[in-house]
Amino acid sequence: FQFGSVGNPLAQSMLLSLGGEDWKRVRSIVSPTFSTAKMKRMISIIKDCAEVVVNNFTTVSAEGKPFDIKRMYGAFTMDAIASSAFSTKLDSLNDPESHFVKAAKKAFSTDYSWRVAAFQLFPNLMKFLKITIFPPEPLEFFKTVTLRIIEERRKTGQTRNDFLQLLIDTSKETMQDQKIEEARNDEQIMSNYNIDDNTYLPIRNAAHKNLSEIEMVGQCVIFFIAGYDTTANTLACASYLLALYPEIQEKLFAELKEVVKKTGSEFTYEAMQEMKYFDNVIAETLRLYPVTPRLERVADVDLKLKEADITIPRDMIVTIPIYPLQRDPEIYPNPDVFDPDRFTAEERAKRDPYTYLPFGAGPRNCVGMRFALMEVKVCLAYVVANFKLLKCPRTKIPLDIHLGPGRLLVKEILLEVEPREEKILLR
Repeated sequence: FQFGSVGNPLAQSMLLSLGGEDWKRVRSIVSPTFSTAKMKRMISIIKDCAEVVVNNFTTVSAEGKPFDIKRMYGAFTMDAIASSAFSTKLDSLNDPESHFVKAAKKAFSTDYSWRVAAFQLFPNLMKFLKITIFPPEPLEFFKTVTLRIIEERRKTGQTRNDFLQLLIDTSKETMQDQKIEEARNDEQIMSNYNIDDNTYLPIRNAAHKNLSEIEMVGQCVIFFIAGYDTTANTLACASYLLALYPEIQEKLFAELKEVVKKTGSEFTYEAMQEMKYFDNVIAETLRLYPVTPRLERVADVDLKLKEADITIPRDMIVTIPIYPLQRDPEIYPNPDVFDPDRFTAEERAKRDPYTYLPFGAGPRNCVGMRFALMEVKVCLAYVVANFKLLKCPRTKIPLDIHLGPGRLLVKEILLEVEPREEKILLR
């Protein structure tokens, strides 16, 4: 399901607004920017932002008071995406008056729930009224910033290891020049997060043309907007769960210590990939708190479900209820218990893979999944290496969440942190 054109050229150019051949073309260019090789180029940016998180946690731990950990992670994701997408260095927690931070907060603070619901129920009316999903003012700000960066790089020949540069570079390549691995997820990610071998087949054969400037801007903006709250939510929920289950937190610490011992404290992309228990913890967090509580897909053809004796007509919107599906006790025994061992290879093999859909499935799965998982894994590693996450009397159990039509919203999560006596040095 896509939101379609709504009168704003920038909004129209975003991947989630496209359909048909336009979607295939843009997706075929965007997908390779999230390959293993490209993520290796971007991990240093994420590590720098994770260092800022450590500094901020050090400050709040000295105060000895509970704090809203989601607010901290919101600053991290804003800084990480600004650096990764726009080569713009921020310290959004300590410099909230920055023009970039203000524009981003306006975009992120908008309540999209009613807009998403309205587009799903009355798409033609929303198009007729020219009501956009995103507020126009921050979109124009990001458009100006991105076009200025593109023009500057053209004049100077300067390149950066950021998302915009990857789009520029990839759009110059042909599909024949790209290895298949550049457009698909590695085996571990594919198996843990239910991405099958056919995910990228439709885009490999797409006509590969360069992105226009406005299309580049559109992908940078949606990368920023879509990746902010979702990643902050996941980090906050993971930290909350680790505070409630300290024995699991210590298993993460032990795994991290063992992995970096081999690398001499160098926290490389390869070292990160070795941390399988981290993968299981993140996967279980996303089972309990998926970034979106449901998915919508549009039927391409009339489809008869023989077992249910139901026919789904072409063009019907089909809703997949992710949140209740991933808490179904027949699929996940004791579904409210945080148990990362549900995601060992042996346990995953026992389940239908389509009972776990945190990033969707098929060709329209989340294109930025690799980057989001890298953000979460790197940041969580830096936090666990230096601190113990602790619940406190003000920690709400269970979490206060809101299941909106477009995303799962987590309200404040109050925790405490305590510096570890034995820290793990990460470089």
